[in-house]
Amino acid sequence: MSRFEELDKLVKDGMMDKEAADDIKEKIMKKALEEKNIIMPTITEHMRKGKLQYTCMIPASKSRNGKRHQITGKTREECEKKWAAEMYDIEENGKETAPETISDLMIEWMRKKKDVKKQTLSGYHSHFENHIKNAPFADMKIKDIRLQDCKDMIAYLIEKKDGTAGMGYNTVRHIKSEISMALDYAVANEYINANYMSTVKINQGLCDTTRARKSKAWTDEELQELCSAALISWEQKQMYRHSATLMAMIFTGCRAGEFCALEWSDFDEKRRTLTINKTLTSYRDYEADKHIQTLSTPKTPDSVRVLELTDEAVFWLKEVKRRQIERNIKTTHIVSSSSGHYANQRDLNVRFEVFCKANGLEYSPTHTARRTYASVLYDGGVPVSEIARDLGHKKITTTMNSYYKPRTSRTLTSQKNAVFVTAVTAGTKTLKTL
Repeated sequence: MSRFEELDKLVKDGMMDKEAADDIKEKIMKKALEEKNIIMPTITEHMRKGKLQYTCMIPASKSRNGKRHQITGKTREECEKKWAAEMYDIEENGKETAPETISDLMIEWMRKKKDVKKQTLSGYHSHFENHIKNAPFADMKIKDIRLQDCKDMIAYLIEKKDGTAGMGYNTVRHIKSEISMALDYAVANEYINANYMSTVKINQGLCDTTRARKSKAWTDEELQELCSAALISWEQKQMYRHSATLMAMIFTGCRAGEFCALEWSDFDEKRRTLTINKTLTSYRDYEADKHIQTLSTPKTPDSVRVLELTDEAVFWLKEVKRRQIERNIKTTHIVSSSSGHYANQRDLNVRFEVFCKANGLEYSPTHTARRTYASVLYDGGVPVSEIARDLGHKKITTTMNSYYKPRTSRTLTSQKNAVFVTAVTAGTKTLKTL
């Protein structure tokens, strides 16, 4: 473990203040640079957009990629610290050669991508390994990439290969975005001058739709059947313990990861509230080459919320607890395995499918519960702003565009019939008076 890693561990363990650790790091870096006779260059100050800015240069002979590089800071001290940190890193880890191919660029970009969650980075790695690395585009030199090459890459993703269907729109969109971000990184590091992928349009009509699952929300009739089956199967056979979990998810509208992360301490039965402040995530750590399951922060800042629970939500949460007690499962988790450990979204989907098929019900994945929560409330006249708050959405357009699903309803059909009958009758009366 390096000296810097030791300091970071002390900070993480609460044994040292971060500012104190940063001061020690700065002294280590300056001493190492002085010993190698690397002298701080001249710092200049100038006005930019009405604000004072401090800059200094790392010459091409000293830079990581062999190109002259500018360091910028809001204060002279910040500029000095940034320069020392970059020069120390270059001296310790050596210079890097600029990536030549798209494949090289993607690998370097992902390695240095530190501003996203690890599970997001895992998705980037998965797309690269499965869809980018073996494409002809990946072997092209980045300095030779032009607009048509980027268009050809998108066409490659969409086209059918070896008799199999091409990719769906959302997958193509995500891959295009990742390649574009890598090319933006290349521009920022002066490897290339332009990112042509950013201007490419995806023809959604050409993308594959055969594997797309039609999203839905359960109807009132289906909800009644689910409730009945969940109660009867447990009372009569002590089977399908997680059917209560499914019902609790429907009546709280939580994301599956959020619900799987819940502790019983998050449920306040007296105040009838449920606190959402974490999510259980599973992903592949490609650098460590292992599967990770861990708690993480919720999807967005607005996802941190306290739900005011309905009678149904309270009932099914208590039902989840009752079943754990009857099975003698000792756990702090609301959603747990038989051994009391975390159960994840994949576990739940398997159990929900078994439950639905055993009771002759149509199975839908866990996210259907969240869409059902939104749809039932909206159909019942609850303001969309309140539904969006419950779901942790910042914008009501997200709620309406992605989560509200019209549900089959005889009442609405009858209402439409009545409207048309009135219109036709009125027209007939008009004709008779002419």
